[in-house]
Amino acid sequence: MPLQGNINLINYNPVKSLDKNYSNKIAAVSDTLPFFEDFYYAPNSPYPSGNHWTDSSVFVNTGLALAPPSIGIASFDGLNKKGYPYYLAAMPNISSAADTLTSKPINLYFQSSVFHSPADSLALSFLYQRAGFGENPEVDDSLVVEFYKPLYTNSLTATVGKWFRVWSTKGNNTIASGDSSYKRAFIRILDTAYFHDGFRFRLRNKATPSGSVDHWNVDYINLKKFYSKTDTTYNEVAFGYMPRPILKNYSSMPYYQYNAGEMRSKFSNFIRNNSVGLVKNTNYEYSIIDAAGTTLYSYGNGASNTGNANPFATRGWDSVLTHKNPPVNYTLSPMTDSTHFYVKHVISSNPDVWKYNDTIYQRLEFNNFYAYDDGSAEAGYYLNTFGAKLGLRYTLNVTDTLRALDIHFDPITQGNLIQAAGFRMYVWSDGGGQPGTVIRKDSVMYPKYLQFGHNKLPRYFFSSPMVLSPGTYYFGFQQITNQQLNVGFDRNFNHSDALYYDVSGFWQQSGIPGSLMIHPVMGHASRALVGIEETAYKPKEGLIKVYPNPANDKIFIATTGLDKQNTYEIELHSVLGAQLQSVVLENGQTELNLQEYAAGLYFVVLKQNNTVLSQQKFIISR
Repeated sequence: MPLQGNINLINYNPVKSLDKNYSNKIAAVSDTLPFFEDFYYAPNSPYPSGNHWTDSSVFVNTGLALAPPSIGIASFDGLNKKGYPYYLAAMPNISSAADTLTSKPINLYFQSSVFHSPADSLALSFLYQRAGFGENPEVDDSLVVEFYKPLYTNSLTATVGKWFRVWSTKGNNTIASGDSSYKRAFIRILDTAYFHDGFRFRLRNKATPSGSVDHWNVDYINLKKFYSKTDTTYNEVAFGYMPRPILKNYSSMPYYQYNAGEMRSKFSNFIRNNSVGLVKNTNYEYSIIDAAGTTLYSYGNGASNTGNANPFATRGWDSVLTHKNPPVNYTLSPMTDSTHFYVKHVISSNPDVWKYNDTIYQRLEFNNFYAYDDGSAEAGYYLNTFGAKLGLRYTLNVTDTLRALDIHFDPITQGNLIQAAGFRMYVWSDGGGQPGTVIRKDSVMYPKYLQFGHNKLPRYFFSSPMVLSPGTYYFGFQQITNQQLNVGFDRNFNHSDALYYDVSGFWQQSGIPGSLMIHPVMGHASRALVGIEETAYKPKEGLIKVYPNPANDKIFIATTGLDKQNTYEIELHSVLGAQLQSVVLENGQTELNLQEYAAGLYFVVLKQNNTVLSQQKFIISR
């Protein structure tokens, strides 16, 4: 089912989320023609670039489009820029104004010593797709284009600017399953009132404003002169989807579980030839880069011809095996601490009208958890029966300690009802390729929704750690409710073979392509700090004292045994690990205000240079 919130947008922090050294560089553009946008920076930012656009309510992403012409599209739906519904209580049959994408002002009158007029055949075009991996817009939903006249005179007022609708299309109550087709909008600019400094254009949608629904995916926005309606050729080769990870089984895994057998022998690339009717001679190469920026391995196999592309419905995916399935002739060394790597993918061909979508940086994480998904959810996966069970298969290479499960429950759906709906976390042994004997049934828990962070999943701790021997296990839960516990579902990475469900007394393998967002969290006893960033340093006891405990509206933190010449920080964390406050430690005692926080368990953490020195739990009781 569609999601009612977007985990990629909830309190997105670009400073913490974007690694500027390994990200697609944003093209520097001005208000001159031609104007071209294909959202190639989607792997690094969920918002439209400020170089082209003045607002940010559309969702820029790599996951919602089906067979996109290039990496990155802009999706129009019923969520605002923060990932929340415009109006959660809206009825399903309601359709109202939702997202807007507005260009920066463009001088259509005079540029670079050239005057423009309708005789210059200016036009705006773009490609659009209904639904994709999202939800289909119905007949009451629409996608609209409006132009802004900088100078507009009516009979009542002086000269003012005004927006005018110049194009629109409606949804449809039905759509063919797996429809990957794109249509092309082409809008000629003829009215002389647009040929002034300050011209703008914008795309808007009408949708049910209660969630991630009624999707329109937009790409290849092009405004230029001497533009013919029959000019449908984009003389370029581009990445369409993110390449598949170089790990054989997972997108992320604990570093101490990694071994050489986890590497793929080859992986899948998704390269498109968007030059209709043309064969493109294309180079492809990739590099593996460590966290320090050192290139560990490079692969290149020279140039080969990409396929002869067809019109928009079936544009040309590259079928050349040397590019489509490149080999992985390199093995990462075993890791002694959590780290990450980058895989840099590059294609090149000449001519190529847009070079910015020819490079992708893919991050590979080795931390303390397993994951199949790519970190984003395009839909929700749910079971509709009281007592239903979900089990997701993971394999341990060495003995380890199970601490928790990170689970992405849809952060909005039915709000308080879901948060009052119980579930029990389970662990099953392998029963011949499906969940077998129950080896852990934990106490009843309730879904929680993080109000912070980019791609952050709430962490649910088992009542006590559990040591697991090497082997295959199934991790999941049983719902103790009739409510739909909607779990985030990645539609791009397909690991349905690892997902099993039981709604009638026996296990069945899921038949829906995708990856469920349930991450087992592993680690030795010295590693688990209640969701706080982990460190091999074991916290010392007695360095801090928190009082009163239980507390009401404030607490005091006293410290002993610290070097007064050093600087220390005091942090307040929720039980899920969310950092709620951070202050520099003062001499004597430090005071924290608690009035805005709900009753429950919290942690005070003492840090120096981002290293945890000590922690103390306390309770807010009201």
